[in-house]
Amino acid sequence: MNVSESEARELLAAVRKASASLERARAERDEAIRDAMAAGVARREIAEAAGLERTQLYRVIGSKPPRG
Repeated sequence: MNVSESEARELLAAVRKASASLERARAERDEAIRDAMAAGVARREIAEAAGLERTQLYRVIGSKPPRG
């Protein structure tokens, strides 16, 4: 290891903190997506605003994309 145990603990704590922040941000984004869907906003617009492909959007809302 190129760092001391103390430095490694600090770095790992920073990784854990960032990961927890990411999870909270994803949950907030997913809730906003579901709210927009419920309000009738076009799925294409929601996907664009979220920076997602439409297939990723469908994973967030838990349904399959329409065929065609």
